[in-house]
Amino acid sequence: MKKLLVPTDFSDNANNALAYAIYLANIFGSEITLLNSYKVYTATGSLTSVEPYIREDSERELQTIVDRYSSQLTGDATMVTKILKGDTVGTIARTADTGYDLVVMGTQGASGMAEIFIGSTTNGVIKNTKTPVLAIPEKFAYRPIENIVMAVDEEEAFQETLLTPLVAIAKQSSAMLRLYHKDVANDGMNTAIDKFLEGIERTYHYELDSDNVNESINRFVKEQNADLLCMIRRQRSFIENIFHDSVTTNEVFNSPVPLLILQEK
Repeated sequence: MKKLLVPTDFSDNANNALAYAIYLANIFGSEITLLNSYKVYTATGSLTSVEPYIREDSERELQTIVDRYSSQLTGDATMVTKILKGDTVGTIARTADTGYDLVVMGTQGASGMAEIFIGSTTNGVIKNTKTPVLAIPEKFAYRPIENIVMAVDEEEAFQETLLTPLVAIAKQSSAMLRLYHKDVANDGMNTAIDKFLEGIERTYHYELDSDNVNESINRFVKEQNADLLCMIRRQRSFIENIFHDSVTTNEVFNSPVPLLILQEK
């Protein structure tokens, strides 16, 4: 967890995600890269490029954020800035896959057009990067991570490095990990994941009910007073992804706590 990518559009929501990332950086001694991307739209027939002015504005805004938040960094934690030209989702996703350990982004509930755009940006990054993404709900203030809920699917296979970010956070925080499975077929919970969780205190829970999957997950998160929810985004067939992504997407919009998405590669 040495390199954290924090995209920003200079909004309060993005600043809130940065504040959360700073806590993680202080714990792990990480370098935060504060990324702003922009896209230039030039009017037909215009001979003057506005790009230099856009970059200047971005540089000024980024420096303002650095000046405001750098004093909160402790130990070996540092912060650098990056400005890139390109579409938001693609630029963030491509940058994340150049060696970052985690992307930390803000998200909001889908109650209006601005919220839908922000949520869709986060969800778009999740779908287009191989890097784990931590989505921070609007106005969620960091609190010590003591209880983590991981929603476990029916899959048996777990890649060796898939759980690395979760394991690092759980161990560093001495957190209790609660593995939750909504068991529609009454098959019980697959514990193949267990061998990757050595040294982490954990419990297993499965639930038989007819509720919506997201409602069940969020209810369990609240019952356990969880500080973090973790899910795996697996590589599936097109048809399988139609259904599985709907669960992940709904959590991006509706999770009551920060949502850590681990990417199967």
